[in-house]
Amino acid sequence: MGYFFIGTGAILIPSVMPSITAEFAATGLALAAIGLIFPASAVGGILGNLLAGLGSDLIGRRRMVWLAAFVLAVALGLTASATLWPLFVAGFVLVSATQGSLSTGINAMIADANRAARARALNTLHGVYGMGATVSPLVIGYFLEQGLHWRWALGATGLIWLLYALTAYGSGRRAASGEQPPPAQRLDLSMLRQTPFLALFLIGFIYNGIAVSLLGWIALIMQESAGFSTLVSVSMVSVFYVALTAGRFFCAAFAERIGYARILLVLAVGITLTYPLVVLGIHSLLLVTTGVFLTGLSLSGLFPMAIAFASRLYPAQTGALSGALSVSLTIGSMIPPLWTAVFAGLWGFQTALGINFLMAPPLILLALYLGRVEGAATVARPASTTAVG
Repeated sequence: MGYFFIGTGAILIPSVMPSITAEFAATGLALAAIGLIFPASAVGGILGNLLAGLGSDLIGRRRMVWLAAFVLAVALGLTASATLWPLFVAGFVLVSATQGSLSTGINAMIADANRAARARALNTLHGVYGMGATVSPLVIGYFLEQGLHWRWALGATGLIWLLYALTAYGSGRRAASGEQPPPAQRLDLSMLRQTPFLALFLIGFIYNGIAVSLLGWIALIMQESAGFSTLVSVSMVSVFYVALTAGRFFCAAFAERIGYARILLVLAVGITLTYPLVVLGIHSLLLVTTGVFLTGLSLSGLFPMAIAFASRLYPAQTGALSGALSVSLTIGSMIPPLWTAVFAGLWGFQTALGINFLMAPPLILLALYLGRVEGAATVARPASTTAVG
């Protein structure tokens, strides 16, 4: 349930961004200043993911989850009530930080609780995220059309997280009553310098770089390049998330049997073969819809598989690696969408999407490398008493 709500929260600001822009622009605020909300989100996400990753290893997953949910509820309430733009941006930094903390805590908790089937559990978890991200724009859009002020959308989301925090707190106390306190974790970040972790970090960056660049610009591209209606253009986001959700449940069903690296390789080959349909078929509704769907399907399991793979390699630092890998998502959501805008201004959106395709083939090489790592770990596991998964 927590990750379903995280999925809805991830689409919250994009869903109300036109209303936010209209309100603050009416006060004389420049569009460039309003755009600060996006780097603010990135800064908050990086801080939250890193701090939560380390903190959940030290204070425990359950405590991190309910604490982050409570602070997120407060942050959303404060942000919803902020009338001055600097206070609104500061509030949104806190919102992004606490949502990142919550996401990292839940990822680490699920990875720890499913050591024998991490990929199945994490892909299912992220599939639920996709369901929340698919439903949320429709619900928010409906209430905004009925005249609900956008600030109430933030406030209502904060109330949901407050109820979730109280529920998680009570559930954590009952679960902990019959358990021994977990041993203190030794803070060890040496994995951040190791090649397997860097390969997984690149997978996270490429995944979100391709996804956010596509989702952020596809509606505008279809309207400007092919003259499609607003409804048809925006519907591509839902097409993407339907495919993303289905693909994650598919990965959940087969990853443990097929192998983590093989699933990564299948997805890498898939995105390399299908993304050109988006680039070359931008003027055809059938081709672009097929391309967006297959792209979402191919991208679907990359990040959950990366977390599962890293958790298998570094079982004692699940929280820290979950937070560090989440940073790769944040960087991916910042840099590629920016260069997409720059290249589109120089040569057009179709060329910009074509340049983004260059991120796809390296995924194949990364998956092949991780296949060798997985094979070596499988051979070494019978001789090791500490290997997990």
